[in-house]
Amino acid sequence: MFNYCPQCGNSLVWKKYKGRQRKVCPNCHYVHWSNEKISVGGLVARDKQILLVQRAQRPGKGLWTIPGGFVEQEETMQEAIKREIKEETGVIAEPQRIVSTAEIPEKKCHEIYVTFALAFVSGDVVIQHSEILEAHFFTLTQAMDLPLADLTRQLLTNNSANHLSPLGIKPELANGFYLYG
Repeated sequence: MFNYCPQCGNSLVWKKYKGRQRKVCPNCHYVHWSNEKISVGGLVARDKQILLVQRAQRPGKGLWTIPGGFVEQEETMQEAIKREIKEETGVIAEPQRIVSTAEIPEKKCHEIYVTFALAFVSGDVVIQHSEILEAHFFTLTQAMDLPLADLTRQLLTNNSANHLSPLGIKPELANGFYLYG
């Protein structure tokens, strides 16, 4: 969130503008419209198994989740999910389609999370220890017995390693995210 105007350098102030509280520059009238954060996650399927990682950091330290992370500024979401999976696990995977979107619309930041179904291409699981404690491929039954992050449990409940299908279009709360199919 900006505190200073990127055009003139003055402090921004909260002001009602077009029906919403926004940060506005009282000097040059710059309006800071939004602050989105885009993240991606990947359901990587290999031989009827799904790739999961155990988080080494908060939030969710110790929980198992699908691999993923933030989209960099000049990167597409497809590039981001391929990069994140390779960085975290050493696995090379190819995006097939989007299986869900989720969001947390909050005042400071509107977080958007896009989940891809990916096909395993190559690579052995090699863990990035700064972010990941462990990473393995699991059957859906094995995965459901793990301590899963709520969002990952929702995604796995509505998808399978055999057939990663789109979710029904109904909002569900998972880790604070409204989850859509």
